[in-house]
Amino acid sequence: MYMARCLSLAQLGSGHVAPNPKVGALIVYKDTIIGEGYHQKYGGPHAEVNAIASVKVKEQLKDSTLYINLEPCCHWGKTPPCTELIIASGIKKVKIGSLDPNPLVAGKGRDQLINSGISISTGLLEPECKSLNASFFEQFDSAKTLNFCIKWAESLDGFMGLETYEPNENKELSNGLVKRFVHKLRSQTDAILIGTNTALTDNPLLNNRYWFGSSPTAVIVNKTLKIPLTLAVFNTGQKVIILNDTKEETIGNVVYLKIDFSTNKTFWNSTNTALLGLGIRSLLIEGGRHTIESFFETKFSCLIYKIMTPTKWRNGILAPKTKGNRTNYFHLGDNRIELYCV
Repeated sequence: MYMARCLSLAQLGSGHVAPNPKVGALIVYKDTIIGEGYHQKYGGPHAEVNAIASVKVKEQLKDSTLYINLEPCCHWGKTPPCTELIIASGIKKVKIGSLDPNPLVAGKGRDQLINSGISISTGLLEPECKSLNASFFEQFDSAKTLNFCIKWAESLDGFMGLETYEPNENKELSNGLVKRFVHKLRSQTDAILIGTNTALTDNPLLNNRYWFGSSPTAVIVNKTLKIPLTLAVFNTGQKVIILNDTKEETIGNVVYLKIDFSTNKTFWNSTNTALLGLGIRSLLIEGGRHTIESFFETKFSCLIYKIMTPTKWRNGILAPKTKGNRTNYFHLGDNRIELYCV
């Protein structure tokens, strides 16, 4: 129960702490929570610091247990080592969800606490703790791949868009609640990708406007560089990555990456490698049918959010065929969001 509360607290840092992990901490004294905290902002105090600071009666710390979903850091970074603060606080018991994969920590924080006489237990809700920070863990995995997520909306009769739109015609299928949910996803991911046709047809901003947190890096598939730099996304001030087969160059906030377009598989493999090289760990794909189905030809795993709407279009661009197994679904207004794991 207490570790589940840590995970809930950690979620509050979504969109604010990357590339750091999301961490929550709480302090329990005689079966009562007397302190809570979470990592609120990149470069700011860590969860343990905020939790200890929130305790009103500091004398209770010596008889309290600290719960935290990730091993406390033991090295100097933008903030001092949390292990030193825990030791100085007098806390005698610490329960850790998962060890930190960062080689600078990786069990060293746990050992430092043990060597100081603190009772340590690890592995409490470990799968859930690792899942919360999947992108953070994956960057230390020798077999590195992006954390892929795909989102699309489709009409009741299976179309995701029209071939052509009338001037000022609404191009969105999903409702306002779903729009906010999608922007929440954007706040929690490093980058968002669309294809050439989506860029030219929708002229999207690709930023986060309807949820708390930061905006992702925009990634646009632009093989022959035919997309004009007058599109809205180039005027938001956010970083824009152009995947093309011609040049590799950085001009202002626009980064040109030369990608292998030989086949769909080589395209996604080289895109995966190139984006990882720029420090991107998670990618939300919001492209059209061609972009999504080309991804399905790869062996990369992904999470799919398929948004079912009550609109009937009767013709247009067919939505992709769903891959994987449906793991869950929920409703936001008259829209249903179905989750699939591939």
